[in-house]
Amino acid sequence: MAHLTPFRAHDLFRFNAVNLDHWTETYSLAFYLSYLATWPDLSYVQRAPGGGGGGGGARGGMMGYVIGKAEGREEGRERHGHVTAITVAPEYRRLGVAQGLMRLLERASAAVYQVRVSL
Repeated sequence: MAHLTPFRAHDLFRFNAVNLDHWTETYSLAFYLSYLATWPDLSYVQRAPGGGGGGGGARGGMMGYVIGKAEGREEGRERHGHVTAITVAPEYRRLGVAQGLMRLLERASAAVYQVRVSL
């Protein structure tokens, strides 16, 4: 069974198999770290079954991840959740991985920040 876990700083060194894809936007290390520091409850990783923790593929590798934020603090603007990045390794696409990550982001946004995710 796959494991959903919070995205942590050390995961930045394990997500190349997911990120090295022409469909995936890649950001700077500082960008990822600022999100993890500011909205730690809105970033998650799905890992394949098995041990290890390497890149993608078998043995506990990263299947995909989602990074979000809560925004809208300005007066007159409704607060809402925002999907900053969601991506799934090519070998795990069309299996519902992104759908599960989105559901988790929606639940966490509502529970922790009392906001709805806007798509």
